[in-house]
Amino acid sequence: MTPLTTRATPADPADPGTAATDPTGLARPGGPAAPGSSPSLRHPLRPAHPTRTVTTEDGAEIAVYVYGAPTAPVTVLLCHGWTMCAQDWRPHTDALVRPRRGFPAVRVVTYDQRGHGRSTRGEALLDMALLGSDLALVLGEVAGDGGPVVLVGHSMGGMSIQQLAAARPGLFGTEVAAVGLVSTCLNEVGAGMTTPRERPGTPAARRRAQARQRVADGLLRSPRSAQAVHRLVTGPLSHPTAAPLWRAVFGAGPHTETVREGARAFREIPALTIAEFYAALTTHDCAGRLGALRRVPTRVLVGALDCVTPPAQALRLVEDIPGAVLQAVPGQGHDLPYERPVLVVETVHALLREIPRSPFVNRETPLTPLTPRPLAEPVLR
Repeated sequence: MTPLTTRATPADPADPGTAATDPTGLARPGGPAAPGSSPSLRHPLRPAHPTRTVTTEDGAEIAVYVYGAPTAPVTVLLCHGWTMCAQDWRPHTDALVRPRRGFPAVRVVTYDQRGHGRSTRGEALLDMALLGSDLALVLGEVAGDGGPVVLVGHSMGGMSIQQLAAARPGLFGTEVAAVGLVSTCLNEVGAGMTTPRERPGTPAARRRAQARQRVADGLLRSPRSAQAVHRLVTGPLSHPTAAPLWRAVFGAGPHTETVREGARAFREIPALTIAEFYAALTTHDCAGRLGALRRVPTRVLVGALDCVTPPAQALRLVEDIPGAVLQAVPGQGHDLPYERPVLVVETVHALLREIPRSPFVNRETPLTPLTPRPLAEPVLR
């Protein structure tokens, strides 16, 4: 494991928004944000202070949050996507740490990816391999507490998991017992973006991909251009130019409020940081490098209307990971985990069912996953 330093951070003494739950058992947002804090972007709860901070070799400080009983026999580690933060997993966290009949107690760990939330940017050249290394550090910190880990990642978080599998295959089947990949890509991130009516690989799709790349390159070269685009995209959803842009990004599936909150999320991150991370996303390529995921139960979720990581990319992922189970969700776009948190929680529980029971408390024992029950061929609309 790469050298790292950690320091404990005092736990938040009170969290005013966790009492109420809806009929599904997921927490309802509530309570004002504390003065001076960065409010949760999708759930206006005052963020908990990081439980731990992991410092990377290039000086990035990664904020890590731990929920649930420290003695729980299994840990679920959630990896957020581009422009998001650890607090966006709050509904999932609340549901997973709640005891459920027939399942082991679960400890949940989330973290802010570098440059997001409360984590700092660091000095290293940014690419997706670096985010995989960051995940390895976080995993090393939490896996050292004992018990196997279930990794779940959305979008850029799913790519971080793939980068970890490609670089550190020995972790899968030992520390990592199962994987969930939600709305994410195998490679060709920019080229993969399509509209629901546009087939990937066509001349029109290639032209759109090249245009997006030119925009990203221009943002990186010109701070003034970056600021202009930033103001346009994060403006009111009612603005005649902002709404179509966000629909193009998230697809036709998300509800209006989800898209509006996505614009608020972008507001919290400097324009040049957004552009730099987008450029890093285009370096992601794990095709033919995910053999480690064959050793653990793996599930892939995708919204049928996702324009950012479209269903074609999900199909490529399961083709690259024999035994992986694919679920396409009708009527949903790229914001799938935040509009359908119950589905993500149920996916975690499905993964727990597929992990053999005997190695739950002994992560030194290699895991031999059960063969996933095949699902019906997904209908991709």
